[in-house]
Amino acid sequence: MKITVEHRAGAENEVVLRCAALDEEMLWVLSLLRSGLQRLCVWSESREVVLLRPEEVVYCESVDERTFVYTADGVYQSGLGLSELEARYGTLGLFRAGKPLLVNLHHIRSLRSRAGGRIEATLETGERLMVSRHYAPLLREQLGL
Repeated sequence: MKITVEHRAGAENEVVLRCAALDEEMLWVLSLLRSGLQRLCVWSESREVVLLRPEEVVYCESVDERTFVYTADGVYQSGLGLSELEARYGTLGLFRAGKPLLVNLHHIRSLRSRAGGRIEATLETGERLMVSRHYAPLLREQLGL
């Protein structure tokens, strides 16, 4: 892929993608561009509304029919379910690691195989999450392992 940056004083910012076909690579580039505009609306324990960039999300989990979003700085609650979060932000790295769990692939520091076909993921925050045996092969595929 060729990348060209032109600086024109006084010109409006513009992004132009030229491609022979709208293939997987171009769709990925488009999702990255759009992600810079997206915000995830969550609220804190004090009910303060917070707008997060998708890349700030370390992982999400569902507990007692509530969805919690974890960042390096705190824990928030979302009105969206895990399926909705996965659909909206899956192309940006949110990966289904278990029925009640999404993990941001960009925040995984290391992986370790565990009994029963599971994978233990250590995150940049130091937290450890278990990828279920059902999703472990998909994680290996996603990471090219």
